[in-house]
Amino acid sequence: PLIGVKLHILTRKTLGGIQTDLDSRALTADGTPVEGLYAAGEVAGFGGGGVHGYNALEGTFLGGCLFSGRAAGRHAARRTA
Repeated sequence: PLIGVKLHILTRKTLGGIQTDLDSRALTADGTPVEGLYAAGEVAGFGGGGVHGYNALEGTFLGGCLFSGRAAGRHAARRTA
């Protein structure tokens, strides 16, 4: 049997995001870190052309979200210790 499903097309990938360093610190246009500002997950710019490339499949971003969140958390914890 066939099943009909109504779909709503949307775009959720970005081709950029906030530029970050390896500690997930947000960077200014000249590449210097913004004090106390971190970017993690897809906003960190890996969603469209970064870690996974332009042909990334939906659902493959979880690893990058975890990695960038972990890096940001570790760096923030070192700063406050």
